Amino acid sequence: MLWFFPYQVYDSGYFAHAYALSYNSDTTIADDVVELMVVQNSCSIRYVRENYADSDKITEKLPANGAAQGLGKGIVTAWSLYGNESAVVLMVVQSGEKNRVDQRVLEYSIRQSNPAVKVIRRTLQEIEENGELKDDKKLVIDGKEIAVAYFRAGYTPKDYYSEKDWSARLKLERSRAIKCPTIAYQLVGTKKIQQVLAEPGVVERFLDDPEMVARIRKTFAGLFSLDNGEEGNKNAKMAIENPDRFVVKPQREGGGNNIYGEEIRDVLSKEDNSRTQYVLMEKIRPPVLKNYIVQVHKDEILEEDVVCEYGVFGVVISDGDEIVENKVVGHLLRTKSIIHDDGGVAALRAVLDSPCLV
Repeated sequence: MLWFFPYQVYDSGYFAHAYALSYNSDTTIADDVVELMVVQNSCSIRYVRENYADSDKITEKLPANGAAQGLGKGIVTAWSLYGNESAVVLMVVQSGEKNRVDQRVLEYSIRQSNPAVKVIRRTLQEIEENGELKDDKKLVIDGKEIAVAYFRAGYTPKDYYSEKDWSARLKLERSRAIKCPTIAYQLVGTKKIQQVLAEPGVVERFLDDPEMVARIRKTFAGLFSLDNGEEGNKNAKMAIENPDRFVVKPQREGGGNNIYGEEIRDVLSKEDNSRTQYVLMEKIRPPVLKNYIVQVHKDEILEEDVVCEYGVFGVVISDGDEIVENKVVGHLLRTKSIIHDDGGVAALRAVLDSPCLV
């Protein structure tokens, strides 16, 4: 099993305290291009310093970022463990994929790590129509055996348009190909599991070290169930009375799905059971900074009040309970104006940024 873990946090006072926002078992759009941001920002800073300012060596304070390279090496390691040099890596993509260019960066990183590793791109529909699951559980697509199935699709209901899509996912899960992620690990990344992990006694089931448990629990923001019953009723009432203190989150990935402000009252006041599809999270209030946001659709570049969201990219490879590899490979910093609640880069609400170490 291969697992990429983008672990997203909001900083609170220059990382004096960090709150965990989410755990994703596949990768985000930004993992492929954040390495380039360090180069771009370094060049921009160097140009400004040389031509307009007499500043110190600020570029030396920008930490190197090897996210795409590290994730590419992780896929190559998994491919090697599969044990068939003629097998290929399958990148599962959406129909009409809009992120093709940034995905190519990861593909090139795989080739740079090992030119012998071939990557093919297929949609779930194409996998179902052209894929065959052999008796020995080998998955063959268009005559090519699959060593690693890396998902850049399958995380939103829109990806399962028909029974063919569901059948393709089942075919992938039943195969001996190394999945990134398996369906089980994808479900672990849902908001409901995050909320359950924050309940008393749950983390303790998996860790015996009280100090480690305490350190992990310090990263938890307030998470509350909205299930039917007395506790869910109490939590819903709390959010309805103070909507600005909370965020209502569905079991979705990809951005643009959270519920804020007055809309929380509307959603949680319904008489049906629809609230049970959500969890309630304490709204994190990170420090506000001044910065300039450069975006292609903006005619002017103005100083704005912004907040930052920091993420850590890692690779975990396991064989059952045996951990073959577990390491951090890079980071992500997204910056957005405080006028936005959601902070998606692809949605043009946030931009990629680089941390400056002080």
